[in-house]
Amino acid sequence: MITIEHVDQLLKDWKQNVNLVSQNLIDLQDLPTYQQLSGAPGVLNIHLIGVTAAQVTPALETINDLFQQFDLLVKPIEQANYLRKQMSRFLGAEKALQEIETLLTGASIQLSVVQTPFAHRDLLTAAETTTTIAPAQLLSMMTQRFQAARDVVLAVDAAWLALDSMLINAETEMRSLQQSADLINQGSLRELVQAHHVIAALHDRIQTDPLGVKLEFEQTIQPLIARARNAVQQGVQQQGQVRERLTIAHTLFSQLQALHQQNLVAFAESQEKVVDHSLLQNPTAPEHLAALSQWLTRLEAKSTEGLVSPVLIGLENWMTQLRSSLAAEKRAYSANLKPLETRRELRGRLDALKAKALARGLSEDATLVELAAQAKQLLYTRPTPLDAAIAVVSHYEKRLNGH
Repeated sequence: MITIEHVDQLLKDWKQNVNLVSQNLIDLQDLPTYQQLSGAPGVLNIHLIGVTAAQVTPALETINDLFQQFDLLVKPIEQANYLRKQMSRFLGAEKALQEIETLLTGASIQLSVVQTPFAHRDLLTAAETTTTIAPAQLLSMMTQRFQAARDVVLAVDAAWLALDSMLINAETEMRSLQQSADLINQGSLRELVQAHHVIAALHDRIQTDPLGVKLEFEQTIQPLIARARNAVQQGVQQQGQVRERLTIAHTLFSQLQALHQQNLVAFAESQEKVVDHSLLQNPTAPEHLAALSQWLTRLEAKSTEGLVSPVLIGLENWMTQLRSSLAAEKRAYSANLKPLETRRELRGRLDALKAKALARGLSEDATLVELAAQAKQLLYTRPTPLDAAIAVVSHYEKRLNGH
């Protein structure tokens, strides 16, 4: 059974809903952006184009429809309020309550009348069809349409507020990126050139197509700037790699030069102090060192011209050649140093054996004295026949140990 309390609560709720709808529709109408878009009296009308026109035109139509739908929504509410006020005059209060509830909760709003073409009718088809809807359903539909239309208006408002500064900030960053590119000799970045052309055209479209400008900014300008930023960052990183590898290259080349000088000394000394030269290895040819030096100088010159990738590739090849030369020089130095080390080791060994002979009281043994004299003459003569010296020292040691 329907009670008066229930009906009064329904009327109270709908009064609040109607007030809210009315206030929000009026607030939307009062927005300066809406007035500009709709061409309100006394406001400069803007001829919209592109994406903005495609979104704003249906949004404005939706807002107009909302006002018409608001009038439809209010009618059953007002009628229900009238019936409620007149209830005391009715003998059948229950019938009035039922009618009020039907107005507030039933399909009491006529939305449209649709004509049915004769070709589509059968014998029992009406010439026209009336679409009805409950106030709650209409309010739900209005809420969704209001949100969609409001979002379009607010999107235009936000775009108008932000686009000028967005484009200016983008141009500022682009100038900064180009300056950074110039510092590392990257030249004009293709992405920035494209972005400049696009931005120049966008400035003139901000008023007439703010949503289109914002979309193009996000889809075109920002990716171009991002690619330019990545290119500059990559260029800076590569420049750092070039500087670092050039430093390493100079260090390694200095090591090769120092080792080469030591090898020259060892090679010359072995030729002078040792008879057998068959195991000696020639130091790196001066022409090869000069070629490596000239190659490195050319790479440095190219790096100052901004040719980063070719220089990195060239340095990698240079490093390969340098490491190979350094390894060969080390092997040659070791081979050239070995005879001298053997000579020094034999001298030390002979002294140790003579000290051992003295400790054993054999220092005057005629054979040992003779062998020691022979070994000394061989080891302190230039060039030293190492094989003969090794044989004499070994003979001395066997004779000594034989005692």
